[in-house]
Amino acid sequence: MQILIVRLVALITLILSQTLIAEESKPELPAPYGQGTYIPSKHGKIYYESDGKGTPIVMINGGPGASRTVFWGALDFLKQHGYRIIYFDETGVGRSTRKIKGKHTPLNTVEDIETLRKHLGVEQIVVAGHSYGGIPALQYALKYPNKVEKLIMLSASADAISQQMNVDAAAYLRKTFFPIEWEKMEAMRAKGMLTSEDEYLDAFYAREMDNMSDWYSSKNRKDLWKYYSDDERDRFSVDVYFDIAGRNAEVSIEGTLKGINVTSKMFESFKVPTLVLNGRYDWKTTPEMAYRFYKMLPEGVGELEFLEKTGHWPWVEEPEEFSKIVTEFMR
Repeated sequence: MQILIVRLVALITLILSQTLIAEESKPELPAPYGQGTYIPSKHGKIYYESDGKGTPIVMINGGPGASRTVFWGALDFLKQHGYRIIYFDETGVGRSTRKIKGKHTPLNTVEDIETLRKHLGVEQIVVAGHSYGGIPALQYALKYPNKVEKLIMLSASADAISQQMNVDAAAYLRKTFFPIEWEKMEAMRAKGMLTSEDEYLDAFYAREMDNMSDWYSSKNRKDLWKYYSDDERDRFSVDVYFDIAGRNAEVSIEGTLKGINVTSKMFESFKVPTLVLNGRYDWKTTPEMAYRFYKMLPEGVGELEFLEKTGHWPWVEEPEEFSKIVTEFMR
């Protein structure tokens, strides 16, 4: 027994020492990543990181519920053109206040963006939304058009209708290419099971579809993260996802996003220069969704571009073409 205890202690000591060595050798994230600023907000505090000098470009996260970290480095090429990149966690996600009274809504993010703009001390900002993030980005531009220099929609949803189109496109993929799994999920829903329940989610993710819905080429997936955060504060917020999208979000949008829609009439006097940039092979935010929004914009206000060898992550799969299009638009 004594020998066994000695061996066990030695093993634990070895594991601990290896862990410490691994921690010490782990490269630190370069500034400003993970080295940001907290500012007071309506619901507590919001967090952001700033890189560069000039007009701020505020990146709005997708999900809903994702943090800013996936954007790290995505717009670095604009720093040389006089732009300051702002990586931003709205209320409920990342390092900002997570728990609030009531439910999270896209309109909370709108006010968070305005709080951030005032804190930065600038008259105008550029707002860039990716995926779901396009919805609060667009709502901000509609509410505060004089505060927005330009709007960039990167494979972005525009409203609840387009987010439902997102859900429907994903359902089509599963039904068409994974009919056996789809049949099992249909049986679960017929029994009243919500798509947020663990058993359904196990079936939902039983066959990996991200390579099909997110990427033109799955080989490009390795390049998604320029830098990666393993800090728990940066993890995905499921609470935000359920509040905004609803508990049955893989079938229908029923959360606080429901009813937040846009029409052509809302853009009759809209003058904010807007870039709608989408991946041709994006099955989450489809070209159809991008075109639907683009057609609402007045003539001369919107610019529509497709990257022909890109899925849901336009700055990852065709970085040179992406930077060229965005740079020209910003000029």
